[in-house]
Amino acid sequence: MSSWTHVVGNIRVDGIPEINNVEDIKIILGPICTYNNWIDNTKLPCGSEGSLQYKIITYGSGLPWITIPIWGDLRDYKNVAEITEWWEKTLKDLDWVRDAVLQIKVECKEPITLTYSSDI
Repeated sequence: MSSWTHVVGNIRVDGIPEINNVEDIKIILGPICTYNNWIDNTKLPCGSEGSLQYKIITYGSGLPWITIPIWGDLRDYKNVAEITEWWEKTLKDLDWVRDAVLQIKVECKEPITLTYSSDI
């Protein structure tokens, strides 16, 4: 029987679109690995059927800039510490994170919620 870890979250990133760009954000986050498009070198936490997924949404053209929803159902994966390390490194690598939240739910365990808020 498979074990599952369910993840949902969001990162809000401020920026100056003339200086910052979405392609840099994609490089920091890395490629998404799916069952049908397997990528061995993804930076994202990855279960046996794929990694976490994300979408970069531009919602502003000034300091308020993008939001990044993150989600995934990781099969045969229970490593909360690895997800936490990925989360902390990602937030550090992204410039101007306004705020962020991530919930990790390993089946049959209490969910863990990670938060971040800046003083911007």
